[in-house]
Amino acid sequence: MPIALKVVLIIASLLLIQAAFFVLVKRRRTAASTPAGVPSFFGKSPLTDVEQVLYHRLRDALPDSFVLAQIQVSQIVGVHQGPLWQTWFNKISRKSVDFLICRHDFSIVAAIELDESSHDHEQRRLADADKNTALNGAGIKVIRWRVKSLPSVELIRAAFHESDDPSALG
Repeated sequence: MPIALKVVLIIASLLLIQAAFFVLVKRRRTAASTPAGVPSFFGKSPLTDVEQVLYHRLRDALPDSFVLAQIQVSQIVGVHQGPLWQTWFNKISRKSVDFLICRHDFSIVAAIELDESSHDHEQRRLADADKNTALNGAGIKVIRWRVKSLPSVELIRAAFHESDDPSALG
């Protein structure tokens, strides 16, 4: 079995275990008291309902690619040492991309961002611009889709087949 397939199976298994854990935690969550100063914690889904819809469409449209969700920008973009290193590292260190499309060797095809109405606000547009600058500077194509107009499987497939990189799916 190829190593890439083993990695995918391991990741899928971990995601299933994590999902099962979140379900159990959510069912067992009660108003139990906690020691003073300790907050009450609860499990959350790693993807919103809309993100789950897009995830499944991406998987259906790009069956030969790996679709990773909620990836930290600092995992896929490095900042060269220099006078602005710390400034740019701080700008990307807490940001994530909604989805990352990879080939079988885990080279990156594109980062996908799912934008809701909050992305229309000035502060969010500036944060998005910083993220785009870092991703584009690292040679990573950024695709942005609006929540209110999610692309169909066919439109996703067409977007990747019409990309500048003819080997985008291989």
